[in-house]
Amino acid sequence: MTIDDDEPDFEPEDEYGRSRIHAWVLILSGEREMKEAFFIEPTTGRKYALDNSPYYSVEAIFNFNNFWVNLDPSRPVESIDLEHFNEDVTGEWEYVMIKKKEKKEAGEDEEIEEEEVEDFGEEEDVLDMPPPWSPKLVIDKEKFSEGVKNGAKTVFYKKCKVDYYSECKSVDGLIRKITLFEDYRRIITKEIRSYYSNRKDKLVVRRRFPYDFKLIEHYESLGATHWKKMIQVDGHSRKLYFYHHRVKDGLIYREEQIGRKTFEYYKGREDRLTYRSVTFDPEKTSDGQSLKLKENHTSQEVVIGKMTQKFELDPYYPAESQIKKTEFNLDKKRVYIYYHYKEGKITADYKDFSRDDLIGQSKLSDMNDKEVEET
Repeated sequence: MTIDDDEPDFEPEDEYGRSRIHAWVLILSGEREMKEAFFIEPTTGRKYALDNSPYYSVEAIFNFNNFWVNLDPSRPVESIDLEHFNEDVTGEWEYVMIKKKEKKEAGEDEEIEEEEVEDFGEEEDVLDMPPPWSPKLVIDKEKFSEGVKNGAKTVFYKKCKVDYYSECKSVDGLIRKITLFEDYRRIITKEIRSYYSNRKDKLVVRRRFPYDFKLIEHYESLGATHWKKMIQVDGHSRKLYFYHHRVKDGLIYREEQIGRKTFEYYKGREDRLTYRSVTFDPEKTSDGQSLKLKENHTSQEVVIGKMTQKFELDPYYPAESQIKKTEFNLDKKRVYIYYHYKEGKITADYKDFSRDDLIGQSKLSDMNDKEVEET
């Protein structure tokens, strides 16, 4: 039979289903705020209601106190009273271990029947649950700290695979990896989520999308040395989200559009800077006279076409005297300075300068030899 990847797994009927013996878990209502009783299948961990389960009937129920036998196991599980078997009020169940009689408190006038006194004395040896045949379970402290057998285990789910690893056992701090698939056969990978702990760089979650060439990383706060989130698409872009208390430069966001543009957003700076960007000219090649900047994540060199800075308004100083935006256009060899709008005005002043006049007699080729400090 051919199975389509988009359809659930085919499970044929079991001709020996009603003759097979199986054990599962019954959770009763009332304890720990349980509103209703239900079954748990131990082989899959799935939860089933009492009236909607894959089981045919129940022969016996036991716990740490007693063992109850169903007097009519031919009945379907939906018609069996599974919530009052230990109270023995329906007559459907019979217990195996004799219950201990509670001693009467002094002052009570209730009479004890003579037959009960004769059959069961005060120092009666009642039948108790037998001890287990297996020896006492002892778990080594070091093995218990691993959390999983042999330091790793794998669990398969529908279109999903989960790998568990012991903490502090992996070199990179990996403790859990979840792989999501597009198909039921788990061939086409959709996403890989890796969870880490005890890393020096405070990386906690890494998400990879193989077919989209996309990577997302989340970090815990590391004081003043790292960011909190990174989104990267190979060869296309990279986005960095910073903690606001990271450093005093006020950088909160940076985006790198590979080969095209890089811009940053700031907050709470003393110089009122809020935005800074560098636009590259991908079609223009270096001729030895243009200002060049090597990108961080590619080996190619790009030519800067324009640089821009923006500043917010300081309410304690006149608006018309504060710079709103500065633009260094290297293609046009011009420098533009724009000022904030004065209250009640719809126009603002701006200035236009020639770049050659500002730099004087210095050559652009000399600027390429100087070290550029990167923020």
